[in-house]
Amino acid sequence: MEIHHTQANQKIFLFFRALSTYLLFIGIVFINFITAQEMPRKLEPLHQPFDEILMKYVHGTTFDYEKLYHTPEDVNKLDHYIHTLEEINPDTLSRSKALAYWINLYNAATLQLVIHHYPVKSIKEIKKWLIFPPWFIDVVTVKGEKLNLFEIEHGIIRKEFRDSRIHFAINCASRGCPPLWNHAYSGENIKQELEEATYRTLHDSRWVAITEDAIRLTKIFEWYEADFKKDAGSIRKFLVRYLPEKQNILFNPNIPLEYMDYDWSLNQSKNHP
Repeated sequence: MEIHHTQANQKIFLFFRALSTYLLFIGIVFINFITAQEMPRKLEPLHQPFDEILMKYVHGTTFDYEKLYHTPEDVNKLDHYIHTLEEINPDTLSRSKALAYWINLYNAATLQLVIHHYPVKSIKEIKKWLIFPPWFIDVVTVKGEKLNLFEIEHGIIRKEFRDSRIHFAINCASRGCPPLWNHAYSGENIKQELEEATYRTLHDSRWVAITEDAIRLTKIFEWYEADFKKDAGSIRKFLVRYLPEKQNILFNPNIPLEYMDYDWSLNQSKNHP
């Protein structure tokens, strides 16, 4: 009788421990998300022009390239903003402001690249020397060094900052890419803003779709698996941070991870080609 009583106590203990862990996950995600939503934005004046462009042309998960293309004053504003960033030495910035600098520069340079070659149906139509993909085209000059998008993403942002959430902040002008935020990133709030970008993407079925018998993910998790492993130990553990209510499914080894086809079509706003 005593053995059965002990076993019952152990089951009760395990139940409440699991429940407390679940509630802790819920609390952390909720607090982070609410904080990101309600915090007053402290945007550096440096990034204000880009913020204005994003607020004007980002619509949901798409961008109105055609409207920007036909608005020369805003194209000039974008060009001038990028030129302003080129004149800054990011090594003189704090770590948080430097990360915001590089994310904004990457996203702005991507938009500029598309606009300078518009109209295109996909960014992959843009080639360097008619052979190499667009990510190898020199787009900016920082500290006297010409840089392409590949170097900014992999040689600087991923290598120097080592934060897997950046994959949900940088945008490759494609429908398969996590959505471009309608604001510029700020050094003052970069941690909360990355948290919000990650939360927003992982709660959208176009990038993460989890049912009782399937876990379908954006290919970003397959391409950058090493980043998520370094951050959280595994892709599944990373996902549980933001989807604790799905932990029983995510931690079920009998449900494999599946990866969605990547849509490289331009993330053009509706009613435009």
